[in-house]
Amino acid sequence: MKFYIPFIVLFFGIYGCSGSKRSRAVSTIMLNDSEMTVTFLGKLKADTVTVLISSLIEGCELVHLEYTEEALFIPDITHVTDNYIGIIQDENYGGSYKLFSRSGKFLCSVGSVGQGPGEYLYPNDVIIDEKNELIYLAPLFGDKIFVYNMSGRFLRNIEFPQPFIGPTIFLSDDILTIVYIQRIQQDKSMVAQINLHTGQIFNEFTTQIPQLDKRGFGSFRNMQDVADIMHGSFDTDTIYHFDISDNLISPVFTISDNAYEKRNKRHNQLNKDLVLSAIAEPNKGLILTDLKNKSASWVKVKNDFFGNLDTPLSIFIYRNGYFVHNIQPEQLMEDIKQRLTNSNCTEKDRQILIKTLSTLKEGENNVVFIGKLKK
Repeated sequence: MKFYIPFIVLFFGIYGCSGSKRSRAVSTIMLNDSEMTVTFLGKLKADTVTVLISSLIEGCELVHLEYTEEALFIPDITHVTDNYIGIIQDENYGGSYKLFSRSGKFLCSVGSVGQGPGEYLYPNDVIIDEKNELIYLAPLFGDKIFVYNMSGRFLRNIEFPQPFIGPTIFLSDDILTIVYIQRIQQDKSMVAQINLHTGQIFNEFTTQIPQLDKRGFGSFRNMQDVADIMHGSFDTDTIYHFDISDNLISPVFTISDNAYEKRNKRHNQLNKDLVLSAIAEPNKGLILTDLKNKSASWVKVKNDFFGNLDTPLSIFIYRNGYFVHNIQPEQLMEDIKQRLTNSNCTEKDRQILIKTLSTLKEGENNVVFIGKLKK
């Protein structure tokens, strides 16, 4: 229970701990034979609660990525594993998938951009398989998943019988699972499972997830043997759990917002009890929902490991069991200088911030804050 102590003091100070004082903003309903939690945006109190990131992660380090011409990138999504940092570049600028060690040493570019063997235009999802020292890359459009070694060299394709859009991939016990939209029949979202020893598809079925647009799925893998699947459109903003061991997909969480049903609302389940939601304009911000205690609040998250710097208003920096904040050194330098001018910046914060500032240089490669999510 160590995880809940700092969070309960902070979070439930607004609502109290007795059932009669809790917010009525969170309820549970049944949908498709599944229990789903709903947070009602209009019933939330206007107060914004400060959440210290130390209540969410075990620790935090700042990794400086190696500076070479080939190692430079424009980041979109950053993946972290025990031994690697992988970066999908911004699709508006293009660029190959970059692989670094956890210490920040540049290892390789994985494949390359193009339309030849092992080439892709944009990697929609990537799995770093440390056990077998392989990288699986699923392009945004295509009919195959690419397999590379840890040096970035293309090894083989995993073929699909029909072309797909917006695939999300999961790996468990040498079974690769792909959730995707059929490119020909875009009213169908599918799941296929592949035995990596034989390369054969042994299970394929239509999901319960409603029709998707071409932006497809977003996914997070913060809980063992369970993957979050998020719809890619504005119209559907539900988290679906894909229970990998039971081949079961079920809706588990959504936010109801009567005034602005069409605005973008994205969610990420940090652990079995907490869901973080990013809300678009108007009233842009983050909402943290406690599924266990049926409470929710607008929040801002401070990195108290690094002088209580603000963290981004994003759910995408919490993925694969990690907090991962990829930032240019110039931007971090500006953020630190701004924080030092704040009247609530303590002497302890100042010492941490000044020490961090001394390690940064303009014009170098990005730096990455990394911390493991508490379970």
